[in-house]
Amino acid sequence: MPEVGRLVLVVDDNPAQRYVACRTLRHANFITVEASWGREVVEQARRLRPDIILLDMHMPDQSGIVTLQQLRGDSATASIPVVFLTATAHSSFDKRQAEELGVSAYLFNPVAPDTLVAAVENSIMRKKELNC
Repeated sequence: MPEVGRLVLVVDDNPAQRYVACRTLRHANFITVEASWGREVVEQARRLRPDIILLDMHMPDQSGIVTLQQLRGDSATASIPVVFLTATAHSSFDKRQAEELGVSAYLFNPVAPDTLVAAVENSIMRKKELNC
């Protein structure tokens, strides 16, 4: 069983981006599980109960916003923190929608390793503080 607070579901359709994010997080002692399609996310999140999801904003099958809406609409996954990590700029509407759905952070690739790790750690800590 993974260490509590250390399991990250990394979702990105770009294998190189996924590799960099997973390697960065594993180096910081996180356990990572990968997904490449938005439609995989809710199923994996329900099954694995990750401590946080690192989610790409733009995937071929559905947007990160749609995926986030599905996560928030499922009682088993609604409270999992989500950090958006994207390589492309999106409209202020997308960012506002993400914030309204409770996204923990919104990062742009390329992201410095320490920034990524800090965003993940801070998001997990915030959730733990809210659950106390």
